[in-house]
Amino acid sequence: MIQINLLPPEYRPRAGTPVARFAAILAGVVLVASASGVYAYTHFIELSRVKELKVARDEELAAKTKLRERSLELQREIKIYENRRQAIQTINKSRTLWSRKLDQFFDIVTAQGNPDAYLCWLESVEVPTQLAARTRRGAMRGRAKGQPAGELRFDAHLGMDDNRKALMLSSTFHKALTGDPEVTGQPTEFFADFQSITNPGIDIQPTRGKIELIPPVVGDFKYQLKLHPLDHKSKGK
Repeated sequence: MIQINLLPPEYRPRAGTPVARFAAILAGVVLVASASGVYAYTHFIELSRVKELKVARDEELAAKTKLRERSLELQREIKIYENRRQAIQTINKSRTLWSRKLDQFFDIVTAQGNPDAYLCWLESVEVPTQLAARTRRGAMRGRAKGQPAGELRFDAHLGMDDNRKALMLSSTFHKALTGDPEVTGQPTEFFADFQSITNPGIDIQPTRGKIELIPPVVGDFKYQLKLHPLDHKSKGK
C-alpha cells in the first residue's frame, strides 16, 4: 500500500538521524576529541616536561663527565707521583751519595784525623756516574747484574822529606782510605761502599831542580776503587 503525504513540507514531521549513523558520528567525535586531548597533553605538557628533564640530565651528565675526567686526571697524577716516589726510593737504595762520600774522601786526603801523618794533595778525581738503576720489578738496567756500579779514580801526590819514607807514607794513606784491620777489623766508613782498591804504589819524581822546594821530595800515585754492585748494596740495606 502506497501512502502519500500531501501536507506542505513545513507541516510534515522531521525524520531523525539514524541510530547507526549517529553512533558512528559520535564515536568519531569522541575519537577526534580524545586524540586532540592526547596530542595536546603530549605536545604541550609531557613533551615540555621531557625536554626539561633532558636538559637537567644533560647538565648532570656534563657535570659528571667533568668529575670523571678530573678523577681520571688525579689518578694519573697519583700514579705518576707514585712511580716517581718508587723511582726515588730505588735510586736512593742503589746509589752512592757522593756529596757525603767526597766529603769523607777529602777529609782523608787532607789527614783531618792526624795532620802530621802525611802530606797529600790531589791532581785529578774522577767520580763514576750512576749508570745503573733498578726497575720496579727489581731488574738491573745499565750494567749487568753483579758488575761493579762504577769506579772512583784519582791521581795524587805525597810530599815527604826523604824518599825512604815513600812506602811508609803510601801505606799510611792506604790504611786511612780502607781502614786498619789490625786496629778496627772493619773498613772505614768511606771504603764501606767499595769492593776493591788497587795495590798501593808510589813513583818518586826526579829531582825538583836546584831551587829548594817544600816538600823536597814528591811521590806520585794513582788509585782505582770499584764500587759494590747494586744488587749487593740493595741486599745490605
